[in-house]
Amino acid sequence: MSIIKQMQKNYKTVSIIGLAKNAGKTVTLNYLIDKAYEENITIGITSTGRDGENSDLVTNTEKPTIFVTEGVLVATAKQALLISEAKVEILETTDFNTPMGEVVLVRVKHSGNIQIAGPTNAKDIRIISDMLHDFGAEIVFVDGAIDRKASSSPIITDACIIATGAVLSRDMKKVIEKTAYTIECYQLKQVQDNIREKLIKGCSTCIIDDTGDIACLYVETGITASKVLSEHIDSKTQYVYVKGAITSILLNELSQNKHVKTFKLVIDDATKIFADSRAWNEAKKRGLKMETLNSISIIALTLNPVSPEGYYFDSAEFCEKMNYYIKGLNIIDVVAGGEIC
Repeated sequence: MSIIKQMQKNYKTVSIIGLAKNAGKTVTLNYLIDKAYEENITIGITSTGRDGENSDLVTNTEKPTIFVTEGVLVATAKQALLISEAKVEILETTDFNTPMGEVVLVRVKHSGNIQIAGPTNAKDIRIISDMLHDFGAEIVFVDGAIDRKASSSPIITDACIIATGAVLSRDMKKVIEKTAYTIECYQLKQVQDNIREKLIKGCSTCIIDDTGDIACLYVETGITASKVLSEHIDSKTQYVYVKGAITSILLNELSQNKHVKTFKLVIDDATKIFADSRAWNEAKKRGLKMETLNSISIIALTLNPVSPEGYYFDSAEFCEKMNYYIKGLNIIDVVAGGEIC
């Protein structure tokens, strides 16, 4: 079964996130648009920011445009439509505003390049996605343009596709290491249901002991949370929950606790991890176990072996090595034809 058919069967809303600018996120989106057209699947597209312009507004480098085919549903800002080539039929206006004007829902009547500018608020993105479904979209793709990770949060989308590429480093080994770290974070196991229910109903920072009792800890910032938590952890502690950002400082502090091997750190989801890989690996080495309140499904990892700076990797070698180090995922080189490695 093709990737697009798998998505049609299992997910309604899918985010596309890039691990860096020019990692191949737009190329991935174009690949999915083509596959949906081939399979006669109606898709919707929106964005958590702006994408589809001819050149990167920050780096001033040329970038691929978003090419939409006839029948694709799009939620984008009015001004973005005015500078797009695709001919569209306006279906509905919304109350969601962006720097480029109000977001409108359209259906593509004649294929062409299009710019997408959507709302940045998670709740608004979810509403927009539902509206696209109401107009017939079988799958909605959310382009993670502002915060590359945030759009993959389970409160916004059902699953994600991660785009990585040569732009991360001239050293292929470093690209693989950075990608593998992100995948590992995203594949954290979801905490067992009875604990999850307690944490959802409980407080933002807390400890659960071996009797199931919850001790709420009131902290002002994530930085102070690590010390407060460490002071309250004892031999009876089974779970430590921190809502919000998970930093290197937090991991370092918890991993040095003498009870580190007997409790689990529970986080909201992988988009909240802002720790570097060194702190992450050191914490694991010391015995810190981590689970998540909300798991994230990864559908595929896409590769872009070409960097806008002019260097590139051998596609076959890049695919082979990424496939060796990252198991259990569909890995696709979207630049070299879209074949699964």
